[in-house]
Amino acid sequence: MTIKKNLLIIAIFIFVVLTLFINKLTTPRVLSTNELLINGLFLFENPKKISNFSFFKENGDEFTKYDLLGKWTLMYFGFTKCPDECPTTMYQMSKLVKVLREKEFPLDDKQWILVTIDPERDTPSDINKYAKGFDEAFLGVSNVRPMLLSLASQLSVNNVMPSGNNMDYTHLDNHVDNIILLNPDGDFAGVFRPPFDISRLSLTYQSVTQN
Repeated sequence: MTIKKNLLIIAIFIFVVLTLFINKLTTPRVLSTNELLINGLFLFENPKKISNFSFFKENGDEFTKYDLLGKWTLMYFGFTKCPDECPTTMYQMSKLVKVLREKEFPLDDKQWILVTIDPERDTPSDINKYAKGFDEAFLGVSNVRPMLLSLASQLSVNNVMPSGNNMDYTHLDNHVDNIILLNPDGDFAGVFRPPFDISRLSLTYQSVTQN
């Protein structure tokens, strides 16, 4: 009886050790601020508060700061007629989501938003269809330029805007290509900077947003 009891204890001990070992291997490592920076993510020491905003979804519903609460948000500013940067970055974001799904990384509290910087030509329907062309989980939104200016300036992407009233659209060709990270409090938490490499993007994203 004693031998069986000892064997049972040993078996339980081995099981616990193996479980902890496997968990350590599968749990993303928490990177230091410097490691995050080296891998392309500039994380603010103190996340920045942003004011409320209102953009429109394809169905006419609003997307506001309230929709950021409780979720980690990746937000990208682009447009449907973008020739180079937008499709490249959106593709990298779609690869990130694919990797996270394959790893069964928790995504219930994650979202991916594309804000058009060309609201004069991109309707909510246009930008949403463009976003979902990369992944069905992506959401595209649009609103008039004053609202766009307000949010973009708060998220350090204000130089995508034209000066004066010149709307020849050439200003869109050199827009800022950062991916914005917003935390579950709806605050501006950091910036993923190009060039985007899926291994680095996945590493830093998981480190910061893991539960």
